[in-house]
Amino acid sequence: MWVDDEELKDFLKGREVDRKRLYCNWCKQETNHEVKGQHVVIFNAPGEMQEVLIYRLWICRGCERGLLEQEYLNEVMGEDEEDLEYFPKRSRSAFAPKSYSKLRSELTAIYREALTCYNEHAFILCTAGLRALLEGICQDKRIKGRNLKAKIDGLKAILPNKNIIRNLHHFRFMGNEAVHELAAPKPDELALAIGVIEDLLNFLYEMDYKASRLRELRRSNGPKRTKSNKAESATVTLAPNP
Repeated sequence: MWVDDEELKDFLKGREVDRKRLYCNWCKQETNHEVKGQHVVIFNAPGEMQEVLIYRLWICRGCERGLLEQEYLNEVMGEDEEDLEYFPKRSRSAFAPKSYSKLRSELTAIYREALTCYNEHAFILCTAGLRALLEGICQDKRIKGRNLKAKIDGLKAILPNKNIIRNLHHFRFMGNEAVHELAAPKPDELALAIGVIEDLLNFLYEMDYKASRLRELRRSNGPKRTKSNKAESATVTLAPNP
């Protein structure tokens, strides 16, 4: 493909791009991305095939999150051939971790690791991670029980939505099959289980946090009695003598 180094440089210059539409794991759709940096590595050992690696840092114009693109080229590839790889991988079914303000760091780590396992198609490990997360939530909320079934039932005391309890029991059955029988759940079933766990996290850790913040704001922004107000409230208007 390339006769000499100058021809290679001209070829690489022609491949420079500053904008591109890529699938964004956070926006959940194809969005415009802008390149923020590029690094080129040329492998040109005597007697061996010329190879090139191009690394580009792309930033989504929507959410401003980044991804790394690796493009591989060699001298026998056609001009229209592409060998691209992205980090993190682009996946329309991938889960992006959410933030829960009051979730303990240990539970946050388990939650994020479980999502990583799902995105990497390690479904048995993902199920085990979600089960450990559920056990950790029950322990954090001081829910007692001799087994996971009893602990899930114990959540009724703090969960007004009984549908979440029922769905957690469905997940418990799925977790038993994955952990004890090494039977991987189907991806769509596991995706629903992740959604149930996120509903639980949202109710126990995020909504409670937002409600407490609202109470604090209402107290801090409430009407304050000034000295003039106190003086006015203490003034008594006397009717004139007949």
